[in-house]
Amino acid sequence: MKTVIPIFFSVNDAYSPFLATAICSIKANASRCYTYHIHILTDDISTENRNRLSALAEEGFVIEFNPLTEQMANLPGVKQLQNHCFGAFASLTIFFRLFIPELFPQYDKVIYLDADLVVPGDISQLYQEHLGTKLVGAVADYSIQRIAPFMHYIDKYVGVDHQNYVNSGVLLLNSKRLREVDFAGRFLDMVAQYGLETVAPDQDYLNALCKHGIHYLDPEWNAMPSECLPHMDEPQIVHFNLGSKPWLNESVPYDELFWKYAAQSGFEQEIRSRRWAFLKDASAMKNYKAAIKKLIHMAARLAEAPVSFSTLMASQQSLRLCS
Repeated sequence: MKTVIPIFFSVNDAYSPFLATAICSIKANASRCYTYHIHILTDDISTENRNRLSALAEEGFVIEFNPLTEQMANLPGVKQLQNHCFGAFASLTIFFRLFIPELFPQYDKVIYLDADLVVPGDISQLYQEHLGTKLVGAVADYSIQRIAPFMHYIDKYVGVDHQNYVNSGVLLLNSKRLREVDFAGRFLDMVAQYGLETVAPDQDYLNALCKHGIHYLDPEWNAMPSECLPHMDEPQIVHFNLGSKPWLNESVPYDELFWKYAAQSGFEQEIRSRRWAFLKDASAMKNYKAAIKKLIHMAARLAEAPVSFSTLMASQQSLRLCS
């Protein structure tokens, strides 16, 4: 019997075309020595898009939809999360990834992926990465390395050296260890007790709580189109993070990889139409830039806050998951 590799996505209906593109890229390049069980964590994908995504399943690639709001509602403190979604880039769905180990106890290790990416490499190679006793495998987020307010915020507020701050869009979760340390329960307790404001809600909590439990993956597993990073000839995963998305811009590094798999997704025309509409809408880019500016101001303000992840971790050792 082939080993099952579980892969999780968390999306809303608007991201269905990009999820289809990501799935097509995985199927095109994954080793056939394994079976892949793709879990789509969602509550609002339309029947039409659900059927179109389901049609991408084939032998060795299972696609399953998992509505999580009802399941998460039974977790103590989960209602507090809605108050911690800020800005144009956050919704409750971003927290789903943090509860995968608790809600899917059949798995000891899983891969979580954002839907705004493609996988030109063999995803099974990521799964085989040895985590040991580390809680999570991830790549340092170099997309913020030259934005001074964000770097200062991460150093001072999150309490993590900005060079070691990881991106939560590609995660290899040691589900067994995360259950052992009760990550989900301690995360919810921290939200309920302190309700800290955050610029990147799930990502900031993940970095703060798992600070000493992160296994740093090679950057090829989360290559981002960024002036802070050299162009990679053979990235294993390309993550079109923040505004660097081919469906929002005319020219983005690695966009040829995105369009290659979009052509196989069954959604290519819709994606191109969405891109054309965005480029024609002068207010859309203006609103996007305004949202970024708002987040930068927020980061600068929070960096000077008297209570932060950094101060709490320093004063209360019980909050630390790893020493």
